Amino acid sequence: MSPIRILFLVRRVGPYHAARFEAAGRILDLVVIETRPGSSEYPWSTKTAARNYHLTSFRPAPEPEAGWRGVALRDEVNCMLRAYRPDVVATSGWADPEYHATLRYCAAHEIPAIVMSDSTWQDEPRRWWKELIKRSLLGNYAAAIVAGTRSRDYLQGLGFPAAAIYQPLDVVDNRYFAEGADFARATAAPGVPRRFLCVARFIPKKNLAHLLAAYAAYVTAAGSSAWDLVLSGSGPLEPELRAQVVAAGLGDRVEFAGFVQYPQLPECYARAGALILPSLSDQWGLVVNEAMAAGLPVLVSRHCGCAPDLVRDGENGWTFDSHDQAALQAGLQRMTELSAAEWGAMSRAARAAITAYSPESFAQALAHAAARATACGPERGPSLARLLVRVLAVRREAAS
Repeated sequence: MSPIRILFLVRRVGPYHAARFEAAGRILDLVVIETRPGSSEYPWSTKTAARNYHLTSFRPAPEPEAGWRGVALRDEVNCMLRAYRPDVVATSGWADPEYHATLRYCAAHEIPAIVMSDSTWQDEPRRWWKELIKRSLLGNYAAAIVAGTRSRDYLQGLGFPAAAIYQPLDVVDNRYFAEGADFARATAAPGVPRRFLCVARFIPKKNLAHLLAAYAAYVTAAGSSAWDLVLSGSGPLEPELRAQVVAAGLGDRVEFAGFVQYPQLPECYARAGALILPSLSDQWGLVVNEAMAAGLPVLVSRHCGCAPDLVRDGENGWTFDSHDQAALQAGLQRMTELSAAEWGAMSRAARAAITAYSPESFAQALAHAAARATACGPERGPSLARLLVRVLAVRREAAS
């Protein structure tokens, strides 16, 4: 019996996606389509060859960040689906016009669909009318793969059947980060690195100004025992953050490391003693997966989607309220005071906790979702769900 052919639509394939798709391609006939291959949302420089799956792309769009629109988008989607004749289609979310055009084709040709979702109730203020639209739109999907507890709760709250939801979605190549970090540590000075690391885009929701304020208070209290802080990333807030560091007199304590490319990330984690993710809002927080695979204890905001699933307070790190500066300061101090033996126990606990979130576990979730979708067949109701997709697709075509 031939494996199920899945056509998977994603904006652009980065190193994280590639690890998942390689694992899934070992057990499925997987075709991945980049819908916005020219996007620069994340400045990845690494291009990974697709070995276990087939990778293709939409034609370059006039506006790479926005992708195709209107009739041109419809034609691009229809061409791809006719060419590859999938048993199941998977979309990385439900909001993009590419996915609406795809669902319209699937409805017309009776192809079941799977949705990927790491959205949570806490992501942003929710408006009742938007939630009603989402509820109807989700009626076009036969199965879903979610990141964790909060994203599962969100889909179920929108009426998606619990039996049709699988996980995990947000995984990284754990072995890559573990082996790379261990290699880097083998050539480094012994002992726990006295550095906190924050890997994030420099945008408001990452809450980095709050982190710097808490860090300044921590340095004042801890004195010579304080660890340094490394900010790895880039974004529009960088000038403001640099000015804040100077104003606080932390120029010799805080390092701006820039955007670290994938091949250098394991060493970046190996040079740190703990990861901090202070986000006001984060659907998941893949850097936490990376850090834990690399053997780092973590300090994670409770507003990050991964917090309830990955962080076990007192075992592999601590969570904190992202609005509470004193709580974050206390977390920094608590991490600093760990003995080498306590730090080692947390490091091992971090690696143990992340094993369930691997590319192989994602591949199994995708296989189970695809099996359910093909067994149940395409969603035929409620009729409002199918009508909504048609309306969205036609309106976008008319707008072009």
